[in-house]
Amino acid sequence: MLSRLLILLMILVLSSVIWWPGLNDASSFENLSELHLKDTSQKIGSMFESLTPVVDGVRAKVTGTFNALLGDSYLPSEEVDGHKDAPTKEFFTRLWSSPYFVSMRAMLEMSCVRGILAIGWFAFLSPILIAVVIDAWVVRRLKYESFAVHHPTLYQVALSSPTVLLICAFAVMLMPWFIPAWVAALFYVAFLMSIHLIVSNFHRFG
Repeated sequence: MLSRLLILLMILVLSSVIWWPGLNDASSFENLSELHLKDTSQKIGSMFESLTPVVDGVRAKVTGTFNALLGDSYLPSEEVDGHKDAPTKEFFTRLWSSPYFVSMRAMLEMSCVRGILAIGWFAFLSPILIAVVIDAWVVRRLKYESFAVHHPTLYQVALSSPTVLLICAFAVMLMPWFIPAWVAALFYVAFLMSIHLIVSNFHRFG
């Protein structure tokens, strides 16, 4: 069952990568990236200003990586074959400069920006995760000492939840709409619940 669900989710992600660039131009994805950065800046204020150079540096590296993969950095394998490789270089240049692939590149860069911001929020909220793990460890000890009834099916679902949530989060990051904070909060709460169930039942089924 889990393997089928993962296959469906991977198909969803691949379909999103193919579908969304055909419906939206590159500027819409770029505007969404800026909108998310401004929204984060408004929420955490001065703290974000101190992290701005780091975010800009990471964005520059992401852009440089995409330039290296999709830009004008295509080089022939050997200098002597440069003339023979000219048609290949022209093919890739025309391919990556088409509006569809320009939009795809902008979409992937937007998802990278969203991923960077998500990692930042995850680190910022890590004390909550630590508190959940400590509470789950206490619950685990109580279950172990009291021989409480366990739920193996629920445990297996919780064990697979982080992977499922990660794939779903990546699919959401590709969407060409502004993602409100409550959506990210739902993902985080679901992740905390799965971690709590995994840790609290690990001694029985781990």
